[in-house]
Amino acid sequence: METRLDPWGAVHVEDYTKLFEEFGISSFDDILPELVDPHRYMRRKIIFGHRNYDAVLAAMKSGRPFAVMSGFMPTGRAHFGHMMVMNEIIWHQQQGGDAFAAVADMEAHAVRGISWERCRQFGIEEYILSLIALGFQPKENSHIYFQSKNYHVRNLAFELGIEANFSEVSAIYGFSGETCISHMESVMAQSADILHPQL
Repeated sequence: METRLDPWGAVHVEDYTKLFEEFGISSFDDILPELVDPHRYMRRKIIFGHRNYDAVLAAMKSGRPFAVMSGFMPTGRAHFGHMMVMNEIIWHQQQGGDAFAAVADMEAHAVRGISWERCRQFGIEEYILSLIALGFQPKENSHIYFQSKNYHVRNLAFELGIEANFSEVSAIYGFSGETCISHMESVMAQSADILHPQL
């Protein structure tokens, strides 16, 4: 059976070996001994796979610039899973990484139908404040933004959309003829979030 990764729902994985092979994921065990002070999630094997984290490790060791990027879809209260992601962002920032945290309001509005007003409220009150309360330093190596207000991300998403087509994103995300265009566009916004630190 084909494995499909769904960023908007729960995914149950029965065979991690197959998942690693299919998506080119390497075991984190191989590089763990090289980290001076690994995050507790790495030590406890909560983070157990990676793709090209060797480049981040090399940058850390040599003092070269590197970035960490993640985001939160503002659909409700922050929970334990969000806290885990926040802790990873904070740890990478403490290691010298340029830290990017996106509030995926365009995605929440398109995929879950959350109003722009609620997106902003959840984004600030639940995610941004929680991130800072956990130790994120908003004034050093930091970028917190709403997708809808970040024109670099929106412009990059538009350009990425030129390179993608419906059959491609449908094969990856399982879109059908019933999927709204804005939902599909949110995939380009996700990709732009991931790539824009390189700009």
